[in-house]
Amino acid sequence: MEKLILGFDLCDDVTKISRYRLDNMNPADISFPQADNRTVIQTALGRKKGQDGWLVGKEAYEAVLEGGGAVVDKLLTLLTKKSSVAVGDRRYQPEQLLGSYIGTLLETVYEQCGTRSVARLVFTLEKTDPAVMDSIIHCMDSLGIPRENVSIINHTEAYLYFVLRQPKANFDNRALLLDWSGTQLSSYELNLIRSVNPPVIKATRQVLETSLSQDMMSNETHRRMVDSTIREHLERIIDHRGVSSLFVSGKAMENCQEWGKSFLNALAVGKKVRKGIFYESNVFAKGAVINANNELHGRNSYPYTIICEGRVGASIWMDTSVHGSKKVLMLAKEGSNWYDCRTTADLILDEASSIRLKIKKTGEKLTVFENISLDAFPKRPNKTTRVRLILTFTSEHTAMVRVQDLGFGEFFPSSGIVVKKEIKID
Repeated sequence: MEKLILGFDLCDDVTKISRYRLDNMNPADISFPQADNRTVIQTALGRKKGQDGWLVGKEAYEAVLEGGGAVVDKLLTLLTKKSSVAVGDRRYQPEQLLGSYIGTLLETVYEQCGTRSVARLVFTLEKTDPAVMDSIIHCMDSLGIPRENVSIINHTEAYLYFVLRQPKANFDNRALLLDWSGTQLSSYELNLIRSVNPPVIKATRQVLETSLSQDMMSNETHRRMVDSTIREHLERIIDHRGVSSLFVSGKAMENCQEWGKSFLNALAVGKKVRKGIFYESNVFAKGAVINANNELHGRNSYPYTIICEGRVGASIWMDTSVHGSKKVLMLAKEGSNWYDCRTTADLILDEASSIRLKIKKTGEKLTVFENISLDAFPKRPNKTTRVRLILTFTSEHTAMVRVQDLGFGEFFPSSGIVVKKEIKID
């Protein structure tokens, strides 16, 4: 039976899910009965009074309106507060609520697709917060989906994968996404840089407006104001260079041809926008599921170095010797997802009182060095100190290196000393 490949666009207000269809090799949106069979569901969890089953989305709010029900929303924000939440007469930890919400949505997916087997699942968040990401991994483990089957990326990276799936002519220069979600208007820009080898694909994000309510679209004067505001932003971003394509997303953007004549006319397809303007309702979930399929089948080896928020902007390595031959030990590779980037290596010190790491930032020719002093370790004869080096990241800009003294068997027991060093990658 076909295993599921899924992409979850999980936000504080709404959630969208896409699955990868192997019959036509394309993403397909999941529709929710709890949201009138639409492909967008509110990120809300609730239950009716006296009942144990969970309700999600619109049904959760209806339980309150009908009387006696309880609902909780903004589930991602609750995770950062780390305090229990009352739902009716019971209290829950935020992670429990998120797990129940995701689990209820997965039941809908399983029912529609006829299988409960998940081969790969990629979550995409507006921004990656370590506490939220850790909680999502814990939730998936409790739902029976192992850590190795789950990845988490941000919206910028999901957009990147979405664009790379388009015809190359759509991003042979720059590709721009204008997303209006909730009250926030954001732009996502993808640039192809050919002046380096291999070429670099760089994706960036700007928050343009934070209080642009979609309720404004019910008023003609407000619609003209929104049209003018968007035109000003796009003219500044696109400037004289133009873009290959412009994608627009968000509920209000669906009918932008009716109210957005000012900004659409200013862009003039064929001039500032060379290939076209495309409406896409589910960019991030589709980008996530494209990435999930790529990871599952080992197809993430694009002929580009990928640079975006959430990706490590440098390579880190060290020189070692194996049986007398010089070897490079790669600890972190540029373009890796920082959350998943972790390297552990056991080493034996040979006439060394420090470990020297080499760092080369993306797009730069200069290699810089970081020395980690091991003077705190006990003094022993040469080649009788074994150490464990562990490199992890706390963000795409910060690596943490730990070096632990393992000793050398029963003759030189471990001292238990651990040396730590934080490395900034700006």
